[in-house]
Order: sequence, then C-alpha cells, then structure tokens
Amino acid sequence: MTWSLPVLIERHAREAPEGIAIRDDTRVINWAELRNRSRAVSRVLANRRVAQRDRVALTNVGVADAIIAIVGVLDAGAVACPIPGGLTARETDAALDVLRPSLVVGPDDLAYDGGWTGDSPEPDPEAPAIVVLTSGTTGRPKGVILSHRAMAASADAWLAVLPPATGWAMPLGLAHVAGLGILWRAVRDRVPVTLLPPADPAALLAALAAPEGPSHVSLVPGQLERLLDAAGGAAPPETLRAVLLGGGTIPAALVERTRRAGWPVVTTYGLSEMGSGVTAAGRPLPRMTITIAEPDGDGIGEIVVTGPSRSAGYLGEPPVGADEPLRTGDLGRQDEDGRLVVVDRRTDRIVRGGENIDPGEVEAILAAHPAIGAAAVVARPDETWGQVPVAAIVLAAGERDPGHQSLAAHARAGLAGFKVPVSFTRLDALPQASGGKVRRDAVRALLAGEAAGELARPGGDAIGWRITGSGPHPVLLLHGTLSTAQQLDRLAAAIAAPGDVTVHAIDRRGAGSSRLAEARPLDAAVHVDDVRAYLDARGIDHAGLVGISFGGVLALEAAARHPDRVDAVVAYEPPYGLVADVDRIAWFRRVAGDTQRAHAQGGARAAAEAFLRHVAGDAAWDRLPDRARASLAREGDAALADAALTGLDPDGLARIVAPVLILTGTASEPFYAPIAAALARRIPAARLRALEGLRHTSPITDPDTVVPAIRAGLGLDPITAHAVPLEPAR
Repeated sequence: MTWSLPVLIERHAREAPEGIAIRDDTRVINWAELRNRSRAVSRVLANRRVAQRDRVALTNVGVADAIIAIVGVLDAGAVACPIPGGLTARETDAALDVLRPSLVVGPDDLAYDGGWTGDSPEPDPEAPAIVVLTSGTTGRPKGVILSHRAMAASADAWLAVLPPATGWAMPLGLAHVAGLGILWRAVRDRVPVTLLPPADPAALLAALAAPEGPSHVSLVPGQLERLLDAAGGAAPPETLRAVLLGGGTIPAALVERTRRAGWPVVTTYGLSEMGSGVTAAGRPLPRMTITIAEPDGDGIGEIVVTGPSRSAGYLGEPPVGADEPLRTGDLGRQDEDGRLVVVDRRTDRIVRGGENIDPGEVEAILAAHPAIGAAAVVARPDETWGQVPVAAIVLAAGERDPGHQSLAAHARAGLAGFKVPVSFTRLDALPQASGGKVRRDAVRALLAGEAAGELARPGGDAIGWRITGSGPHPVLLLHGTLSTAQQLDRLAAAIAAPGDVTVHAIDRRGAGSSRLAEARPLDAAVHVDDVRAYLDARGIDHAGLVGISFGGVLALEAAARHPDRVDAVVAYEPPYGLVADVDRIAWFRRVAGDTQRAHAQGGARAAAEAFLRHVAGDAAWDRLPDRARASLAREGDAALADAALTGLDPDGLARIVAPVLILTGTASEPFYAPIAAALARRIPAARLRALEGLRHTSPITDPDTVVPAIRAGLGLDPITAHAVPLEPAR
C-alpha cells in the first residue's frame, strides 16, 4: 500500500508530537514542528498560486530547511526539485532550464508564522513527488521523475532487509536520491534524522558514538574511508547496525578494511532512476528483479532492472510505465548464488563519490580555453572517490601549454569543484573511430593504470606520475628507495585534503611504474633532470618539493640546481651520506658496493635484500612476510639506481634560496639525525625538526602524523601550536 510523506508526518505529529524528527548541531525539530513548518510552506505556495503538479525548485537552502520545504511542496500537491549546492551560475541556469519550475524557493521564502490549519490530503500515488537532477549525454543535466509510489516502494524495500532503525545519520545532501531515500525511510519508521556536514568524519563519528546515536548511516566510499581513519582502528559504536555503502564504484579493499574493523557495512548498487537502491550485498531488494542482457561468454552483459520504485522517466521525454524494465548501461554478471557483481560502466557518465558528472559538459568548458584544440574527459578508478574525472587534451596549433594550474582554474570557473579533472594529459591527437568520433575506451586505456601517465625520457626510460587534488599550488612528492609513488597515496591525499594544492607524485626511474631500459646505477643529475622535465611537461613554473628518504636527497639537489623552480623544500630523513663523518661515508660506500654486487649476482630481489639489511638491519628483512618481500623485490632495480649516491654536490647546497625544513623521527634509525643536522648547517635559513615517536616509515604507515609539519614547511599552513613549531638549525 502506497503512503506519502506529508500524511505520515501528520500522523506522527498527532501520535508523538514531541518525538524528534530532525536534529543538527544548532537545533532539534520535533514531529509537531515539522508538520507545522511544512504546512506554512504549503500556504506560501498556495499564496503564490502554485498548482497541483507544478515544479518547485529549491536552491541554496540548508538541509533542515530543505526537508521542511520538500514536505511543504508535497503537501501542496506540487513537485519538489532540489538543486545541488556548490554549482556555478552557469550550472544553476542549466538546471533551471531543464526543470522549468513554476517557482524557485530560497532561504528567504521559508519564514514561519507559527500557524497551522487543516489536514494533509492523500496524493495520487502515481503523481510525481521529486525530480532528481542527474547527468545526461548532451552537456545538460536530466531530470529523473520519481512518484510518491516510487519513493515509498524504495523505502519499504530497504526497511524490509535492514535491521530495525532507531535513527539515521545523514551526511548526504537532499539533491541526490541517496539523501532523499534516508528521509523517506526515517519518516516511514518514525525515527530521527541527524544532519551532518558531508566532509567532517569527526562529527559523524561523534554522532554515531553518542548515547542515543543513529543506528543507520548511508555513505559514499570517500566518506567511509575518512570515517575509518577518524576511528583509528576502533570498533564501531554498539548502537550502529548498518552502514550502507554506495554512490558509484566501491573499492574491494575498502570493504575488506571495513569488515576487518567490525563495522556493519552493506554494499549497495542503485540508480536515481530506481529511487535509490537495487541490491544489498549483491542481493536484489524485495520486489526487485535483475537480469543480464546479452551476456558474453563470461556471463557479463548489461544490467537490466525492474521493480516498483521505477521512475516515470525524464523531464521532456515520453513517460515510462512502472513495470517497464530499466536498461542501466552498467555491465555486470550474477554469480552462482544470484548475487550481482558490477563489472564496469558502459555509459560515459562518471560517478565521483555519488556525484554524477557528464563528460560532455566538462569537455565543452575545456574546449573554450584558447590553448585547447580538443579534449576528452573520462573516468579513472579511485580508491577514495570510486571514480574521478581525468582529461586528455590536444593543444591548439601554435599555442603554448598553459599548465595544470591554468587549466584547472579555467575549469573551476565554469564547473562545480567535483567536476574539475584531477589531471590533464597532453596527447598529440585524440583516438578516433573511422567516423571521427572520439573513442572513449581508448582514452580510458591511455589514462588508466597505477600511474596517471608516463613521461618518456632519453634512452628508452620513462617516469610515471600520479596526481592527487586540484588545488592551485603544485607540490612535487618524491618517494624513497624500495618505495613507490603509489605507497605515498595516503600522504599525498592528506597533503591535498584542504583543497589548496595539487600533489604530483612521480616514480623515479627504476621504481614503481617508471621503466628502466637497462638496470644501472644513476647519477643524481639524471633524477634532477627528470624532475625539471616533469615540471616543464606539466607547464609548472615552480613548485614545492617534498622528499621522503632518498626523495629528500633529490629534492635538495633540485632546489640547489634549479633555485628558480622551487618554492620550498621539506625533506624527511634524507640519507645524504656525503655530508656525514668519514666512518659514515665509508658505510654508505659499502652499501652501494654490496647492493651492486648483489644485483649482478641475483638480480632485483638480491639487491633489495642487500640494501634493506644494511639500512634497517638483518631482523627487518628476516621478519618480513613473503608478500612484503616480493613487493620490495620488485623495487630492487631502484635500489641499484639509488645506492651509489653518485653525482651529489654537497657544496652546491649553499645555493638553495627556498625555505627548507628537514624532518627526522625520534624513534628512527640513529644515523638520520646527525645527517639532518649536518645538512641544516650547510643550507641557508634551513630549519630542523624532530617529530616525536616517528620512524623512517611513518610517512607511508602513518602519514597524518607527518602532514602538519609538511604543510607548515611548505608555507601552506601557519605555524601554530596545532601544527609544528619549527626550530632553526644550530
């Protein structure tokens, strides 16, 4: 039996008027107040001659007021059309052009006079209740029409499979079907909704851990990742019963991590066109049917869904019947137990943390840049967001490369921040089919993989690069020996988290995704030239440098040889052996010789073992599990390339003009501290800082402990008691 939101709220207001309906950090709204305030909105609409089934757009309205407004719009028999926040003026105009609302409601239209009269009428179940904007295929959003029947059916299906709820946490907006689904479910069960900011994991954790905290929450992968980080490995609150996880591609590693920590995660698959979820943990929700159309030999085909929450289609298009199958455009298969396994998207749409992105819209903005002759935007898998947009561009004839900062700023001026590509790869031409249409599959293949791309270097070598964030300030991140740029992903993400920097992490030759045509020791000048070449290829005039271990050595050398290209340097425990005492210099030479001999006799694995036994001790290698040894063995060519420390210029360090912060950990190997002190004495205005309890591997294993010092050393954050005091070198 179909039910409606206003009628249920009216019932709750009569039967439990003081019960909590909505709460946030500033106020609590009970069922009686929610009914009265929503009825006041309904009167405003009547006074403005809003008729049955008219569309009412909601813009720039806070979440609590948006709930009140949505209920009021439905009470008036109209259709609520919430517009996402954070859109540019152009995007908002495009949304309004699609919606063509009879009225646009903003914060000033929600004044409450305290009065209330009458009962809420029961609407036609098939009447439209909500229009959700989602990406289209022509650069314009599309309006998905969801009826009262569809929204109620979705809530009923979810509540039939979830444990009973005592409350829902809502760190999602109401302009998306996931947030709307939470509202419908909470009202159906007469439980409170706790409103939370979308990007504050500490606030979410505190709300869940409160004595009467919500039992259920719905998150996208990035939110869950940050929640687990905030929890620090702690078990979930006892009151928490379900963590719904959806909003695009779900990383398997995140699910495994969540389950190991004991959190009650429920993976979901859903679409706006189905009123929210379709499956829970791969199983179809009640009354939902999933089939695989045109399966290949592996059983993979297009996912087709039917169910009572089916939308009525899109605004401006012919209506769709409730029983008509929905061809999703997604590819999947069903395992032997009937569980749905989503394999990939066939459509071009990008879903970043639950936000839909139309690549055509982004491409149109990029094409307006005078330096861009052609652009293609595709999705790249991302462990945090599920997918992120990346761009391949072809420069216009005769135009100079404007650089990442300029391109990102241009995109940001016309697009919401989540639509801005995280990287821009330069191509000579875009891959095209015979008819001239860009082959997005080929573009995806070019931009896929562990690295965002590769830069060809002399001799057949290549250096791979990864980009995190899209802020205006570039930071180059250089990893240590037996490490890779990928291992610093968490560090890169934490540095970029405030949104003010773009972190470019590059694999040195021989490490990670950077190929060596021939394994060999490399002069430091080769690595420094690679750094400069990368900056040139990206159009970056100058950047901050962050180097971990041997990466710190190269950061200092780059700052000395190219002072005009470096804004600041942070070097964490750089093993710059040539500034050490005579005994330590001899030790470094033994390491280089033994590593080179081991590589000659036993290849990369032997070189990795010889190097690690020297720098960390025999016990460090002996206690490694086989999987870790295999991972390190893959980096043995890099140990050979780094160990000799040839080509360093200790006297040249005096030419560094950028601010330099040298970091060490108090729990690290003892030889790093005296080397750091010796370096600081050679470098003008260098500062030295020992971080309590940190080890040499802390930037990889516990990056949050290092980030405040790094950001302060780069000049991104003020030096405060909450960051790090920086000590001058002595």
